[in-house]
Amino acid sequence: MRQQGGFSLVEMVIVMVLAGLLITASVVYALPWFGREDMRGAVYDVQTYLQLTKIQAVTRNRSCQFRVDAGNRRLSVVDLNDISTSSDDVELSTVTLPSTVSFADPSGGTPITLALISGTTYQATFDSDGSVSAGAGVVSLVGGSKYSRLTLFAAGGMRTETWDGSAWRTGT
Repeated sequence: MRQQGGFSLVEMVIVMVLAGLLITASVVYALPWFGREDMRGAVYDVQTYLQLTKIQAVTRNRSCQFRVDAGNRRLSVVDLNDISTSSDDVELSTVTLPSTVSFADPSGGTPITLALISGTTYQATFDSDGSVSAGAGVVSLVGGSKYSRLTLFAAGGMRTETWDGSAWRTGT
């Protein structure tokens, strides 16, 4: 009679333990990467929404606002219609940033320096010529171990910077 080949219980347990260790190591090293990628997407969202607000203000020939609700990690573009009243404001677009991204400044400063509307809501108002009439400033984000910030200038331009551990450097 022929003896059947196969794996013993001990061999199977060893293989399962090694596979578990490899999976655990992969997850441990991948989590910060996911946070950095979420942060990169969040920086892109902030840039896109700032540009969208500027474009809407110029296209509609009236003031539009870029708003950041830091408490809910929410960005929005709002058509102000009549500047003297907020009852006719129209939200044109909105996005919520991932939960792995938050507003923080590595140097301990204020992460958002746009004009404060109330509580945790900040804004930058773009006029019909594309310039920023109120709220030029900085939005700083952290995701994983990476910090980035966007600076909005009064002329309507932007600059993106990343933190290298001791100073901000231009670019993503």
